[in-house]
Amino acid sequence: MKVNVRLFAGLTEIVGARQIELDLADGATVGDLREKMAEKFPAVGPFLSSLVCAVNEEYVPAGHHVREGDDVALIPPVSGG
Repeated sequence: MKVNVRLFAGLTEIVGARQIELDLADGATVGDLREKMAEKFPAVGPFLSSLVCAVNEEYVPAGHHVREGDDVALIPPVSGG
C-alpha cells in the first residue's frame, strides 16, 4: 500500500523533499513506517525515536495501523521560546 509522508523542519533537508510516498506492507503500523524511513534514508534514523507522528491530522502512537492513501506527518521536536 502507498502512503504519503510529509516531512517538517530538519527532516526536509535530510531527505531533500517536503513530501514523499512510501510503499508499505498491508497492515503496517507507524512503527513500521519509521523503520522503512530508516532503511530508505539512513541519516533520518537517529531522529526517528523522537518524532511525533500524525495520521490524517491526528496524533497517533507507533502501534497505529496505517491504510492506503493515509497522510502521515513526521514532526521532529521543536524548541524555542
